[in-house]
Amino acid sequence: MRNWSRFAALCCLLAAPAAAQSPLVVLTSDFQTGSLALLEAGGGAPRTDLLTIHSDAVARYHDGRVYVINRLGQDNILVLDPAAPADPLLQFSVGNGSNPQDLEFASQRKAYVSRHNSASLLLVDPRSGDSLGEIDLSAFADADGLPEPAEMALVGDRLYVACQRLDRNAGWVASQSVLAVIDINTDQLVDWDSGQEGVQGLALQIDNPGNLIGMGGKLYVGQTGQYGVADGGVEMVDLASGRSEGLVLGESELGGDLTSFALVSAAKGYAVVSAPDFSNSVRPLDLATGKAGPALAGHSGGYTPDLEVDGGRLVVADQGTFSDPGSAGLLLYDTATDALLAGPIAVGLPPVNIAVLGEGQTTAVSEERGSLPAQTYLGAAYPNPFNASTLIPLAVGAEAATLDLTIYDALGRRVRLLSGGRLAAGSHAFHWDGRDDKGQAMGSGPYMVELRMGAWRQTGKLLLLK
Repeated sequence: MRNWSRFAALCCLLAAPAAAQSPLVVLTSDFQTGSLALLEAGGGAPRTDLLTIHSDAVARYHDGRVYVINRLGQDNILVLDPAAPADPLLQFSVGNGSNPQDLEFASQRKAYVSRHNSASLLLVDPRSGDSLGEIDLSAFADADGLPEPAEMALVGDRLYVACQRLDRNAGWVASQSVLAVIDINTDQLVDWDSGQEGVQGLALQIDNPGNLIGMGGKLYVGQTGQYGVADGGVEMVDLASGRSEGLVLGESELGGDLTSFALVSAAKGYAVVSAPDFSNSVRPLDLATGKAGPALAGHSGGYTPDLEVDGGRLVVADQGTFSDPGSAGLLLYDTATDALLAGPIAVGLPPVNIAVLGEGQTTAVSEERGSLPAQTYLGAAYPNPFNASTLIPLAVGAEAATLDLTIYDALGRRVRLLSGGRLAAGSHAFHWDGRDDKGQAMGSGPYMVELRMGAWRQTGKLLLLK
């Protein structure tokens, strides 16, 4: 019967609508050993057991490469070519015992590594593994001396690092979690409250942040809070003001702990919910109303460590149950209807992490999914007038382009180059903190922001009030 169910699942996959926009790399584990599987974009049977990896690992994709982050016990990163994943291109250490958590890319030659057992963020060249330095995060540590940096999100020119602040001397309970914010142009921490002594992070209202997703000038943070207590949910941060707007959907509505979530748009998402009896379910979220829909059909109820949105489909890593281990596999859902498209699809060992091999897709953060803008344009900054900082959105048309985004004063003198170089097609946003290229604070008054592409230019007005 089990072989028949596997055959039926494979037939469903082959016959499903063309929802497979991107290939998928799937990390699998039985918590003793780990492996890697690959699903091609065109469907077909998965290629399994391609490479032995650590039993605790996550994968990220960038610029045609897959990066496997082997966590505590191995503390290294494997770099793979998706065309030949069984033959690693590179393996480099991130520090013995450092327990790496996430990898975020600023460019082809600069990436950031968050490490749970380190009070600093590591900078590396992802193509060579060479260290480029460290950024001190000890200002965000709790009583045990570590800030426990976890997932990260890069939005515009700012990197947001979730500092969970888990007190190891008090049962690993999270308290006063914050987001450390880094300007990737200078690799300096951004002080969100200059009125207080020292560098201040972006304060969160709920503790224990997990997933970070940037979309539409907002940062959505999946918060677990305390396990077994209905105090978490999806918290929303306004990136222009740098202030949390609180929970847009809480765990009391979900009926359990939120352990992972993904967004389709600023209004719709999905969450993995762990009930008081530890059974898991996947529920659709309406962030506009703060409501959750009924659990998706076809899920085993077993542990579900990851889910990802790839265009019009939701990909769920279902580990199955003790009573029915054969129910483990990938589940594919239609994000428009929440209908099960295929699954469970066996990928060798039970799945634990999914990397979507599509440009503009990352595990930690993604921009608004959908069609690319038809043309390049400069959006309206907000807030405007502003005091501490303003967010300047722009769109790049259907092809990548080389653009300059520049701030000028009222006399036409250049104040700050916010972005200069090639930007991928899609939506982008850049902060201006009211400082010039040398980091000096500018005075109150009118300023102009200019977006230039060759001979073409578009301008907007800004008003800085102090």
